[in-house]
Amino acid sequence: MKTDVQKVSACRVKCVVEATAAEIDPIYQQVRAGFTKQVKMPGFRPGKAPWERIEALYGKQIQEEVNQRVISTLYREVLKDESLKVETLVDIAAIRSAKGQGAEATFVVDLKPEFKTPDTAKWQVKKLDDAVTEEEVEERLAGARRMLASYVDASAEDIATQNDLVAIAFTSDLDAATLSDAAKHYAADEEYWVQLQEDAFIPGLVGALLGKKLEETTQLTATYPADYRVTDLAGKTVNYNITLKKMRKQQAVDDETLVSRMGAQSLDDLRTKMRENIALYKKSAEQGRAAREIADAIAASVSFDLPERVVENRVYDILSADKSKPLEMFKGDSEALKKSDVYKQAIKTATDSTRRHYVLIQLADERKITLSQEDTKEAIEALAAQVQLKPEELVKRLHDNGRLEDFLSDARANKVLTALIDECAVK
Repeated sequence: MKTDVQKVSACRVKCVVEATAAEIDPIYQQVRAGFTKQVKMPGFRPGKAPWERIEALYGKQIQEEVNQRVISTLYREVLKDESLKVETLVDIAAIRSAKGQGAEATFVVDLKPEFKTPDTAKWQVKKLDDAVTEEEVEERLAGARRMLASYVDASAEDIATQNDLVAIAFTSDLDAATLSDAAKHYAADEEYWVQLQEDAFIPGLVGALLGKKLEETTQLTATYPADYRVTDLAGKTVNYNITLKKMRKQQAVDDETLVSRMGAQSLDDLRTKMRENIALYKKSAEQGRAAREIADAIAASVSFDLPERVVENRVYDILSADKSKPLEMFKGDSEALKKSDVYKQAIKTATDSTRRHYVLIQLADERKITLSQEDTKEAIEALAAQVQLKPEELVKRLHDNGRLEDFLSDARANKVLTALIDECAVK
C-alpha cells in the first residue's frame, strides 16, 4: 500500500491511501464467503446459492460491507505510519474500491501537537495554606446561631439593629407607570419585609434604618449601580421617604438547642466538626488557587498549535454545560452562535484547557506517571457522586459515548497537576 500525506493546517493532514487489487481482493473473497453462508434462498441448500443470484439481490449491501472493510484496512495504514501521530479521524473525504482494480481512500486526520516540554523548575505557586484559625471556627459557629435563631416582635422602645427583620412603607419620586414589572415594586410599597444585613434591595437602606424606632420616618437618596440587575434602575438616583412599620428582633438559640439541631454531641464536638469542614473547604479552595497558578505558568511558558477537532469537541462540551443554553438559543444559526460572546469565551477556555492538558500528559509520559487502580477508582467515584450515578453506570455511559479514554486521560493529567502543586510550592 502507498500513502500520500498532504498538509492541511498546522495539526491537520490529508492522507490518500492506495491499495492494489492483490491487496484488496481478499476482502471481496471474505465478504463473498460471508454472504454465501448467511443468505437463504428458496430452492438452494444453505451455502449453495449461486453467487450471481446473491449479488443481484444484495449488491448494494455487499458493496457497503466491502467499503467498510476497505476503509478499516486502509486507515490502519495511516495509524501504522510512524511519521504521523494521529490524534483523531476528522473525515473520510473519499472512497473508491472495485474488485480487480484495487482501492483508494482519503482520510482527514488531526495530529497530536509537537512542542518542547516547558521547564517546570521555573514555575512557582504559593504554598497551600489550609490552616484553620479559632476566629474562623467562631465565625462559622455564629453563622449557625444566626441560621437557627428565632424572631420576636420588637417593643416600641427598641431600635433597629443588624440582622433585624423589618417591614417598611415607602414612597419615591419614581414614576411606576413607566417602569417594567420587575422595577415597579421599587417605586412604593405599604409593607415590604427586609432583613438588615446588606443593601440587597435599595442601596443605603440598611444604614438609613439602623437606630430607628417603629413609626419613625427617614429620607434616603439612593443611587443604583450602573450594572444593577434591574435595568430600569441601573445608574439612577432615587429619593425615598421610608417609614419603619414593623420590626422583629433576632433571638439567639441556646447552646443545647444549637448542638442538638446541628447533630453534635457537645459544643466542643460541634467546634471540632466545623473545624474539619472549614479545613476541607479551605484545602479545596487552596488547591483550586494553586491549580490556576500552574495553569497561568503553563500559558506563560509555552504556546503551540492544537488539533482543531479536539478544541471543537471541548467547545461543544463547554456550551452544552452552559446554563444559559446557547446551543438551544442559537439552534439553526451557527454563524450567529460563533459571533456571540459566549462562543468566543468558550473558544478561549477550550484552547487554554486543551493546551494545558497536552503539556500535563507529555509531562506524565516523560515522568512515567500512570493511573493506579486506586487512582482510577477514586476518579470514577468522584465524578459518579457529582453526576449522581452509580460508578458502574457512569463507566458504562462513558464507554458507550466513546468518552472513557478521554476521562482517564483527564484523570491522569490531574494526577500530574497535583504533583506539580507540591513540587512548585514556595512560601
